[in-house]
Amino acid sequence: MLITLKAFGRLFILVTIVGLVLGVTMVAELVIDQLTYQSRDLRHLLKHSLGNGGSLLVFVSVVAYMARKKYKWIPGKMKDWLDVHQWLSVLGVVMVGIHTGAHFQAIGPSVAFFLTVACLVSGFIGRVIYVRAQKDLKARKVELQQQSSSPEDMEDALAMATAAAGTLARWKATHRPLSVALGVALVWHVVVALFFGG
Repeated sequence: MLITLKAFGRLFILVTIVGLVLGVTMVAELVIDQLTYQSRDLRHLLKHSLGNGGSLLVFVSVVAYMARKKYKWIPGKMKDWLDVHQWLSVLGVVMVGIHTGAHFQAIGPSVAFFLTVACLVSGFIGRVIYVRAQKDLKARKVELQQQSSSPEDMEDALAMATAAAGTLARWKATHRPLSVALGVALVWHVVVALFFGG
């Protein structure tokens, strides 16, 4: 199956965003190292604070988004909550990346960081799938209304159009386990860091 120009454009945007996130992370980590080179304790405190804060941001964004999906009485559109989840997660990944730095000597923190990046990439892919499915569904609905289709025909056609949601379901089957694995790796990293005084 050939990759279309539109799909290539989306892939390019995804790679650019991930590259920017990782680039900002590395530059910020170098700046912090330069500003705190005389005080190892200050660097240690700052980087641990960024790691804790970044992890907390990602956790809060996930919990808030899931709560809005489950409890319809929470105000706001799902799209807006998805935006909040996505951008808080990006900020959290940058903060965690600065905490990690370019140092990957220990297996636990390295696995947690790479799972964080994998979740970020997966999240952006899911966003593209979600937006595409919504556009397809709206376009099909308008098309059916213009054709003055019967309610039964409209229901059948919309059910077929919703099949795009199947792609979304398959994406969730990847994103959720990645998120759970990230949670486990993060807890493991924190427990080991506390146990060994890191």
